[in-house]
Amino acid sequence: MGKLIFLSYILCITFFLVFSLKNPKKELWIIFIYIIYSLLSDVIRFKVLGEKNGFFVSSLFTIGELVIISYYFYTVIKAPVLKKCILAAASLILLSLLVIFIRSDKKNFDSFSASLESITFIIFCLLYFYEQINRQDQYFIYSSPNFFIVLGIMIYMSGTLFLFVMANNFSEIERNRYWVINDVSNIITNISFSIAFMQNRISHQNHLTEKPFTG
Repeated sequence: MGKLIFLSYILCITFFLVFSLKNPKKELWIIFIYIIYSLLSDVIRFKVLGEKNGFFVSSLFTIGELVIISYYFYTVIKAPVLKKCILAAASLILLSLLVIFIRSDKKNFDSFSASLESITFIIFCLLYFYEQINRQDQYFIYSSPNFFIVLGIMIYMSGTLFLFVMANNFSEIERNRYWVINDVSNIITNISFSIAFMQNRISHQNHLTEKPFTG
């Protein structure tokens, strides 16, 4: 695991403790747990087992990631119909990932599961933005911490989708060369999460989250 990625995780954790711990929201706790989960997964995969032996951990991480992030979207999206869609889609994808995990050799990167999860989360992100755009009360969407969290998820999943799709077709040298896309996307996402934690403090102090748009 690169030093910059590790530092981006530390940045997220620090910003949560400094800006959001006193006034935490449920959805921010979910993302904080996800950050810790991601950090531990990367440490086990790259530092304990080594990258070549860490595909088992990577597959398990994908399953856990689906559960945590789907629960986050189920929490922040309010429309009952959209919540039911998220629950149904997440349950179906989770079942598929479990079947794939059981039947796989667990020795290679699971390109299909990672790609399927990325597409699912991109759709969830679009559902979130769709709901925000169609809210009755106009407000500054960027004043909400959830905007930066969803933006971070969207950036990572969009940035790595085609990388995951093609991963099993790469040689080891090509994978090492192009995996920098994943690393950069990861860092940008962690920075976006950090901004969300800071924005939570600003929104709480200035009550901007539900401020009507008058511009």
